[in-house]
Amino acid sequence: MSEAEISTFRDFLKQYNVVTEQCFGACINDMTTSSVSDTETRCTTNCLDKFLKMSQRLSARFAEHQMITAEANGATLPK
Repeated sequence: MSEAEISTFRDFLKQYNVVTEQCFGACINDMTTSSVSDTETRCTTNCLDKFLKMSQRLSARFAEHQMITAEANGATLPK
């Protein structure tokens, strides 16, 4: 594995841990049972869906910004 791949994987794991901690903290309330309630399951699903949609939107906006910046700097786009 190259250093770039290792770095990318580390970044992924860090982000995964952040999302897991946030969704767990926001959704898991009852630690007295060994099962996960339907409410907790729905909450964690919604939490992850919201994070994924936010990430996709952020990536799309970043790509748009990069394209606008490149065009403003006189770069030509491949066709």
